[in-house]
Amino acid sequence: MDLERAILRTVDDLFILTDRKDWAGVQALFVDGLIDVDMSSVAGGGGAAMTAEVLVDGFRVGLHANKRSHHMTSNYRVVVANNVATVSAHGYSWNALVGREDLWETWGVYTIRLKEMNGCWKIAAFRYDAKANRGDDRIRAHTE
Repeated sequence: MDLERAILRTVDDLFILTDRKDWAGVQALFVDGLIDVDMSSVAGGGGAAMTAEVLVDGFRVGLHANKRSHHMTSNYRVVVANNVATVSAHGYSWNALVGREDLWETWGVYTIRLKEMNGCWKIAAFRYDAKANRGDDRIRAHTE
């Protein structure tokens, strides 16, 4: 597998495993230690440094068993310098509660920084900049 494909495989796996709710698999994609995370364009607040465990626990609560999700990315741009890669990608996702037809949707740009560690690319920073959101925000914010 070439270098760019290996990097993009990690990015794709983040969204595939998230939609499958494979939380152990998602957590394994991240570096040990602190990760820079900024989802403030959707959730408010600001960016924060946190461990993969804390981030994935947030995913687990926000994307619980009774919430369906679908994430897609495209238009990748990859820049590699030494053992660090930065990926920019257009993103789309939706959330829906089981048994309901209405959706919450978002369109925007993901910026994901990865580090090469022992032949594997691990996510060290994750940012989402929403361009547009649509639907009932109570669906996005719903937890069980």
